[in-house]
Amino acid sequence: MKKVSEVEAFCYSKAMTHNPTPEFLSQNFIIKKASPDDAAGLFDVQRKTWIATYPNPEIGITEEDIKIRIEGIDQELVLGKVERWKSTIGDGDRKISVAKINDKVVGFVAPFYDEASGQHRLGALYVLPETQGTGVGSALLRQAFEDIGTENDIYLHVVSYNQNAVNFYTKNGFQKTGKDTTGSVSALPSGNHIPEIEMLRLATK
Repeated sequence: MKKVSEVEAFCYSKAMTHNPTPEFLSQNFIIKKASPDDAAGLFDVQRKTWIATYPNPEIGITEEDIKIRIEGIDQELVLGKVERWKSTIGDGDRKISVAKINDKVVGFVAPFYDEASGQHRLGALYVLPETQGTGVGSALLRQAFEDIGTENDIYLHVVSYNQNAVNFYTKNGFQKTGKDTTGSVSALPSGNHIPEIEMLRLATK
């Protein structure tokens, strides 16, 4: 399987909802295997969480830079990215799962096996900013553990300044390996790279 060029791991927004409304909490979410019909919903979650999470003026990563990378200058990349997700889901090589509320995709996880490194990888785990803090991310992570198998070491890449995500993974058994993985995906349009680090959850019997 080819390595997928996407920033991996939980895009945990700084704008997350710490106190979801009672109306939101009364809605039950479901976790299910993704179908090609979910592709537009997956991309919408990815797009919104990138824009809410990754801008960092202190290191020169602007919201405009993120938007151009994920959408294009005039959203000309959107259709192609939706089609790419549709193809990825349809080929069946990755066990992609979605979280849905009222048939709307609010999060997803896309684990994979990276043949080049011989690593089982968590891949992308994204949850809509307004849905974070409600248990959706934890449920998706549990599904990924089931699909990968906890008898395997599980690796992930996470944005180094995304402290909420780092804390989330640490709480769920991952530890920093000390490896800087910046540059493992292509640069932003400005030429800047989103800085990433590696984390590992050791296999359990």
